[in-house]
Amino acid sequence: MKIDPIRTSLVLALLAAGPTFAQVAPQQSTAPAAEKAEDVVKLSPFVVSKGGDEGYRSQQTMIGSRTAKNVLELPVAVSIIGLQQLEDAAAVDVHEVLKYGVSGVTQSQSFNNDTNIRGFRVGGTLRNGNITRAGNKHYPFYDIERVEVLKGPAAMLNGTNGGIGGTINYFTRRPTETPQGEVKSSINSAGRLRSQVNVSGPLKKGDDFRVNYRTTVGVANSDAPHGKDIEWEDQRYYSAALAMYFGNDTSLTVEGSFDDSRTYLYLLDFLDTSVVANSRTGLIDAKLNRYSTKNYSMARQEDAFWPMQYTDISATYLQALTDNGNLRFVYNFNRLTDSRRNNRGIDVRADNYTLARQDVRNDNGLTAHSFQMDYQHRIPLKWGNIDTMVGADGSTVNSFDNQSILFMPDVDSRTGLFPNDAAFFAQYPTNFDIFEKPRPASAGSPATRSRSNSRNLSYYLQENVSFLNDRVIVVGGLRWFKPYRSTRNLVTNTLTEEITPKFQVHKFGLVVKLLPTVSAYYTDAQNVFPSAPGRTDLVIQGDQLGEPFRDSEGKLKELGLKFDYKVSERVSVYGAVAYFQMEQTNLRTFGTLPSGNQGIIQSAKDTSEGWEADLGLRIKTQTGAADLIVTIFNGDSAIAADQGKAYVRQANAFVPWKYSFFGRYTWSSGALRGVRIGAGFEDEDSKRNGAHLVARPLTADAFVGYPINSRWDAQLNLSNLTNERYIVQVAARGLVQSSDEFRAKLTLTYKW
Repeated sequence: MKIDPIRTSLVLALLAAGPTFAQVAPQQSTAPAAEKAEDVVKLSPFVVSKGGDEGYRSQQTMIGSRTAKNVLELPVAVSIIGLQQLEDAAAVDVHEVLKYGVSGVTQSQSFNNDTNIRGFRVGGTLRNGNITRAGNKHYPFYDIERVEVLKGPAAMLNGTNGGIGGTINYFTRRPTETPQGEVKSSINSAGRLRSQVNVSGPLKKGDDFRVNYRTTVGVANSDAPHGKDIEWEDQRYYSAALAMYFGNDTSLTVEGSFDDSRTYLYLLDFLDTSVVANSRTGLIDAKLNRYSTKNYSMARQEDAFWPMQYTDISATYLQALTDNGNLRFVYNFNRLTDSRRNNRGIDVRADNYTLARQDVRNDNGLTAHSFQMDYQHRIPLKWGNIDTMVGADGSTVNSFDNQSILFMPDVDSRTGLFPNDAAFFAQYPTNFDIFEKPRPASAGSPATRSRSNSRNLSYYLQENVSFLNDRVIVVGGLRWFKPYRSTRNLVTNTLTEEITPKFQVHKFGLVVKLLPTVSAYYTDAQNVFPSAPGRTDLVIQGDQLGEPFRDSEGKLKELGLKFDYKVSERVSVYGAVAYFQMEQTNLRTFGTLPSGNQGIIQSAKDTSEGWEADLGLRIKTQTGAADLIVTIFNGDSAIAADQGKAYVRQANAFVPWKYSFFGRYTWSSGALRGVRIGAGFEDEDSKRNGAHLVARPLTADAFVGYPINSRWDAQLNLSNLTNERYIVQVAARGLVQSSDEFRAKLTLTYKW
């Protein structure tokens, strides 16, 4: 493995920083210390408290209602993965996080965050509840302390009309009232180095004004992280936050992050084309080609690159106007630059070993400004409470998209050699002229160059009425959208404006607390995706094919039971069981084009229906505590094209069943005090990717953690114990992404 001496020096410096900090900082508890800061703003309804978290149990969230609520009070399915579970998993991306503890969620791609919930694509990524994080790479986890998953349409709650599958919220570490810090470094069996430093504490203390801070630095580096020469990982991440408190009624939190990632991970495998389609369904079992090994790359490393820089800055202002009235205002700024050259396979020739390839060049980016404003007012009455929320969300995004797709020379995958690539890249070097210079039609698809501006303004009204001592809660909300988008094609110099009339979405719900620790709920929620005048189905290779997209509507109806029940002083159970029905009309999804290739198509309607369970158990013993989490998902789906046929094909990316189990035991006394061990497994049914059926085997993971002393800790994680290499997604016969194999990872942590 090649090791960059600069990065290695930085890693060692970060590790060495621990004892240095310890010399000047008094020893403090390593538990999160945000509670005092929360008290400063009178436990604002816009601030989540983690005081009741224990083990893997986390019960408070803002993602379900725009205010801090216990999940038992929300008429919607919400799952929370807390810091303890993130640390036990040694998670560095969202797919490692969502393997356990969240039912109905499946992996869509391996090189970025793309996931599906109940067969529908996740429609938005949030950071601390704010719309953020464009880009086609993994969300960095250096400063993340929990991950929240909201299932179903989120337009009413989050002010975005993303896919109806749901929303994932990444909640960052907060500035703390007490000095504390952490230095963490890991290395895995593939030589992947990763380090992070998190430091927080007070900058100024006073009765009328106080300031707390948090800073984060992260680095990652590896060569051929999954065995392929064309891959590498190179990332630097910087983040900081300031929380300022003005008296007891007002706070301002400013946070910023910069992600500089030159990591190159992509779809790098291809299929065995000798597998024939099922005569009844027309689907083909996806199997890796015998020459598509973990070490085979379809191009040279020097011909591929992917630098991406992402900047995120936010400011959150909280004001307690009265005893019953609270204001929140959030401003968010994002900037993305994404320039890449992806060498990729696209098809496999008739001989089943010659790989047809493409050279895809992109120069993309955006600058976005957005805001959220909420006002919450409570009217206390003798028979209950009326909580009224009004607010608005707005954004403006300026983006540019340049793309050029060239036909690379075919290669013989049996040899692993690329005899014509040097001449190809000498003829078509990488520079910005590649998007402007005309070229023969035989060289590739016409280059596309465009500039776009989109603006979105929405406002909402939500009422929560609770009575019978909060045993019954009625929720109703409406949001009105007014979007605008203009796109200028720089090749033809034509301007297209998409002016959509104002439209409305809703969310209605009912919560009945059968016991103080058990609640039943029903919800009816909706998303609307207005048509795009003049735009047609965008498919592979930049073609325009088919009729314009039509209005699309997503619906959810769900009935569920939630519980957070203490059976005894030693045993507690928590979780949820839900039955759901979901559908989306005129869905833009993945399928087979008339050419036989895979691309984006429009399905008249996709539906899914089923039930799921997320179950948690905590058992305290005389020597420690056991934490167990189990998830079960079972359902059916259909596409409109199957109506009247003798069989029903599942909707794209829908997994009919999935279950997972994860458990750990932590010793709190005796000779093994602080030691923790855990293991888990997950299994799921096959899913459909266009014309292919993709099977995923049972996988298992394990870990053991050992506290060296009160400050130092070591942990060993073993992932994919069955050493299975399986297909994650099929985009085309020559464009496939696969999983990693068995990996061992050692993590060393110093806390103060």
